[in-house]
Amino acid sequence: MPKTLIFTKLDGEADRILDELARRTGLASRDGGDRRIFDFEGAPTDVDALAELEDIDAAWTEHVRLENNPARPA
Repeated sequence: MPKTLIFTKLDGEADRILDELARRTGLASRDGGDRRIFDFEGAPTDVDALAELEDIDAAWTEHVRLENNPARPA
């Protein structure tokens, strides 16, 4: 698992989805306008961010693009 997840916002729903991901997981994030970076350093618990995204919005991939895939080795 990478130490960060980097998302590119694709539309107006992206902030809603990413805000909810931050609220549910407690992960720290940095917003860079069209991108948001979530940091797993010091995460409170084991976090399955992709499962959380599915639960927040099953169509999340239409609104945000994951730039680094935690399913593949870094």
